[in-house]
Amino acid sequence: MVTFLSASLEDIKRILKKSEESNNGGNLYTTCSRHLAKQIKEGYSQTVASTGGPNTLLATDITSPDIAEAIRMSSSIESSGQCTALRHCIVLSSVEKEDVERIFVNKTTEITNPIDAVEKKLFDGIYKHHNGSSANPTSEEYNHLEEEDVYWKLNNIGELPSKDLNEYWRRVVVDFSQLDNTDNTNTINSIATWLNREQPITLAINVSSATLAKALFEKTGLVVYTIGSDKNPGLTCQARPQEGEVFGEFPPRNTMSDYTKFPVVVPSSTPSYDTHYVAEYLQSLSNNQDDNVVKRLVRDHVQDTTIRGYCYELLSYLEDATRINPKRGVGTSRTSLWGLQRPPIGTKTLLRCSDNSTFDALAPVLILFLATNANDQYEVSIPAASSSLKEICDANQIVNSDDEQDDSCYYNIVTIDTPDFVMVGQFVS
Repeated sequence: MVTFLSASLEDIKRILKKSEESNNGGNLYTTCSRHLAKQIKEGYSQTVASTGGPNTLLATDITSPDIAEAIRMSSSIESSGQCTALRHCIVLSSVEKEDVERIFVNKTTEITNPIDAVEKKLFDGIYKHHNGSSANPTSEEYNHLEEEDVYWKLNNIGELPSKDLNEYWRRVVVDFSQLDNTDNTNTINSIATWLNREQPITLAINVSSATLAKALFEKTGLVVYTIGSDKNPGLTCQARPQEGEVFGEFPPRNTMSDYTKFPVVVPSSTPSYDTHYVAEYLQSLSNNQDDNVVKRLVRDHVQDTTIRGYCYELLSYLEDATRINPKRGVGTSRTSLWGLQRPPIGTKTLLRCSDNSTFDALAPVLILFLATNANDQYEVSIPAASSSLKEICDANQIVNSDDEQDDSCYYNIVTIDTPDFVMVGQFVS
């Protein structure tokens, strides 16, 4: 077993190939950029990747010294090599070039090595002009503050960054998106659509409107939301494990399998991502006689006792996790709330069956929607050839069709397959 490895991509691929050839391939747990995670996972399906993302901060007044400091610290944490490093700011259209430069000019600190950072007590020092990691942005794309080694640009008014925004891992690079306002429905929907498409880890909202924060929370599915103000701003680079807070790295939901086997919550038990229930345990749960609509559906129509037991274990987990939801954190320096969140309101998840799909295979995914307030946010796609599955769904008022919309219409698409009985927390997430 290899417990830690720092290596080039070529060496990583070579080692993983040897591992697969020897039939001893367990999970690879990696922390890296999405770009690198995708390259690793292409050659090794057991990759569990803790990745970054275009973390976003929304502020209506970046001339505030506190907001400027929040942007500067968030964008340069660990020389922009921390997974919650800021990559994108949403600001008002009144912002000028000088406002952006004032955030960074003569205000960043250079570090030369890790010991230097520790001695200076810096979490946001910059390894300036280093030659590692990703290539520098081009001068056609970004302005470059040479002395600070910071890249930035103002996007056209009303435009958010294009798809698959380059993270520039270990480079301080910030896009500033200019909007005329942040409180009308069209603007909120535009921001929410971008957030769901790009899936940053964290969104920091520093505006006076609680309505805006609530709307963005309901319309998106991010891991961390931080609500601040001009005087006490929220940063993207945060999470206080010393106060019981956690965060996580979730790639865009509908392309998650390109990067990782499971989304990652930090901190969490790394071995749990490679752990499965034994059949005997699940079979021992299969005779559950609790009488509610969802459990009755499982009892009446799931034939395999191992899968039936797994469904009951999933429902037990959901019941326990949502009994108090959200939960109040134990920290004292700020208010934290945590818990399971439904998919973004107004979105649909497609559960895609094949000609050979059975209700046994569909049930573990389907019940996550039927048993929660996401029960109107799914659609089951059943081919005409799978008449027995359609018959069960129709008889139990389960929304289904053989006429899918374009893939882009769905928040997520889940291809139905026989479950392999991973831990319920990983399966649900």
